[in-house]
Amino acid sequence: MAVFPELTPSSRTYTPGEHPNTPLMVLTGDESSVRHSNGAVGHRLRMTFKLLTQAENYSIIGHYSLHGRFVPFDLSATTLSAAGLTFPTNYQWIYAGTPETDEECGEITTTVELELIPPYTI
Repeated sequence: MAVFPELTPSSRTYTPGEHPNTPLMVLTGDESSVRHSNGAVGHRLRMTFKLLTQAENYSIIGHYSLHGRFVPFDLSATTLSAAGLTFPTNYQWIYAGTPETDEECGEITTTVELELIPPYTI
């Protein structure tokens, strides 16, 4: 099973997902919604890693190049330590975009945005 590199982010921003639904107008003019699933989608986690070494930065870039948006993975306990976040069972992460790396005066900062996807079988 693939796991994100064991790095501790300096900041995390979590945006919870929503349940897929369709709003419908009823004859009285009121609006009602039909929920399509019991699983929420669209969970996002943005993490920033500051003061990385070259090797740590390459571990993130290498992980992205192997997984991208196509191979789901889990987050390590180190990455989630002290976050106080819980996520739905059996969901896994994919990259929402490419990692952003900034290097100034030898200090490397990398930001990744991940999307939580529900389990599925083919």
